[in-house]
Amino acid sequence: MPRPPAPSTGGEKVSKQRNRRLTPRSWLRLLFSQPPAGMYRQPAVYMTGAMMEIEHFRRILTYDGSKLSLELYGGTFTVYGDGMQILSLAAHRITLRGRFVRTDFSDGAG
Repeated sequence: MPRPPAPSTGGEKVSKQRNRRLTPRSWLRLLFSQPPAGMYRQPAVYMTGAMMEIEHFRRILTYDGSKLSLELYGGTFTVYGDGMQILSLAAHRITLRGRFVRTDFSDGAG
C-alpha cells in the first residue's frame, strides 16, 4: 500500500528564497523604484522637546492653549497639553510649542 506524501513544513519555500540572489542591476532597480502609492500623504508627527510638528492633516477642528484637535484623512488626532501655541501654520503642516501631556487618535468608526 503506497504511503501518503508527508505534509509540507514550508522549509522548501525558505530555502528557495535564501538561494535567490539579487544582481547589482536588480538591487539598484529596487533601490530607486517608486514608493508605494499614497506614501507621501500619510500623517506624520515629529516631536522634539517642547516643539511638535504635524503634517498631512485636513483641517483644525478645535484649538485652545490646552487642546488641539485635527481632522486627518483617516480620523481625528488630538494633542493635550499646557500653554500650547501655534508657531506656524501651512496648508497641511502645523508647528506647536508648549508642554505636551498626551495624544489621542480616533479612527472615526463608531
